Amino acid sequence: MERSTPEILGRIGLASNIFSRLTNIWKQSRLSVHTKMRLYNALVISVLLYYGSETWTLTKADERRLKAFYMNCQQRILGIPWFHFVTNASVTSQTSEEDMASRIRRRRLSVFGYVRRLPEATPAHSALRLAVDSRLQTRQQTGVETSTRSTLPSVDAAD
Repeated sequence: MERSTPEILGRIGLASNIFSRLTNIWKQSRLSVHTKMRLYNALVISVLLYYGSETWTLTKADERRLKAFYMNCQQRILGIPWFHFVTNASVTSQTSEEDMASRIRRRRLSVFGYVRRLPEATPAHSALRLAVDSRLQTRQQTGVETSTRSTLPSVDAAD
């Protein structure tokens, strides 16, 4: 198992427990899908994704696990039985939710921006500069062309 896999599995377990405790809410026909999705995001996704998910090392298997849980929950909220074949695209169009990978990516970028704006004397800022520079050197040595320099803000530029 990878470093983050046990934590991800634990988080999925916790979120699943919370989701199943709210079964009566998901079955309520008087609540709109919008209200149910707001409750889902506040009560279930907050346990699953927040508090460190931006530091996870995600493998393809981890991404599949997260996506499977995420889609399963949305299908249950919509009242779609497990034996009905419904595409993920149709489920997300009904719930208007962004996919799991995008949520994690957005959180990572927000942390990157936060660390980038710290004073240069801060150890976190120095660690970020070291990580970006060493990654760029590794890619240049292996001959992999990258546009990281053009997409990332300059770490040496003074704000």
